[in-house]
Amino acid sequence: MTMSDRADNPDADMIREFLTSNPDFVREDAELFSIIVETNRNDGAIDLGTVAREKLRSEIRQLKSLNASIVETARANLATQSQIHMAVLALLEAESLSGLDKKISNRLTGALGVDVCRVLIEGHAPLQAAESILGAAEGFVGDVLGDHVEVLGPVDAANAHALYGQNGARVSSQAIVRLDFNGHDGLMALAARDAHLFQAGQGTELLNFLARAVERMVVQWLHQS
Repeated sequence: MTMSDRADNPDADMIREFLTSNPDFVREDAELFSIIVETNRNDGAIDLGTVAREKLRSEIRQLKSLNASIVETARANLATQSQIHMAVLALLEAESLSGLDKKISNRLTGALGVDVCRVLIEGHAPLQAAESILGAAEGFVGDVLGDHVEVLGPVDAANAHALYGQNGARVSSQAIVRLDFNGHDGLMALAARDAHLFQAGQGTELLNFLARAVERMVVQWLHQS
């Protein structure tokens, strides 16, 4: 038998030799170690050691599952963070309020994977022909958000058309953040057909970062409109 064959088909002697040379391989794997030292009994007595080891194995499985979940969540958060940063960088390329309006409608929605994004300003419509940066009636922000700074969850059919126009009938979940445009109340609203994209209880740090960036970019051009 060649060395390659032995590597592909390890026998008992090879395994024993490996474990003898590397005892920490077993000692550092709590679940494997508990299985190896387990004692089977047939006399009906309760082996407290076995019970303790089974409990330990269960806890180890739970910890491994939790660790995998934490890693997956961290990866998802990093991906979302990257999306937000790229979206803000794209918006910073705008050279006018009209240009920003178009980038919000196209680049921002594409970068975030949403179907529509609207920025509404109470009592002020700075662009004559706009796709995303629009005016709203006085008191509209309060009607939508109440006393909240942001709202995430299902789209409210009562405000869907006012927020998203014809897209209001197509979207299912939304994220809305309150804005302030030099004393004019406003909001930024993102909506998607995916009913699970925005849900109550989600973290809003990145969403608020995006909203504050949009708020500042709009304000710098309001005096020119």
